[in-house]
Amino acid sequence: MPIEQMNISLSPQMARFIRSRVKKGAYTNVSEVVRDAVRRMQEAEAFKKERAMFADSERSRVRQGIRDIEAGRFEDYDRHGLTRLANELVETSVKRQRRSKAG
Repeated sequence: MPIEQMNISLSPQMARFIRSRVKKGAYTNVSEVVRDAVRRMQEAEAFKKERAMFADSERSRVRQGIRDIEAGRFEDYDRHGLTRLANELVETSVKRQRRSKAG
């Protein structure tokens, strides 16, 4: 990969911090420190984007759930009904796990 050189300005505190990381052996040189910092910034930005997309998806699902309730598309459960539903979900999960292990 081609390398592009850049000239950057840092506060004395930042420069001391970077030099200390190199001196302690955490990095081999100043450029390595900066590259690692930029990679971490890129990862953090990608994570923020993923989190925002997930939040948008969840908000959409919540809105759909509210519309379903308002339209009467829901089921009421008593204690026994919830127990039956939980048992059905467990059985379904067990069957899926068995199929995935077999296949």
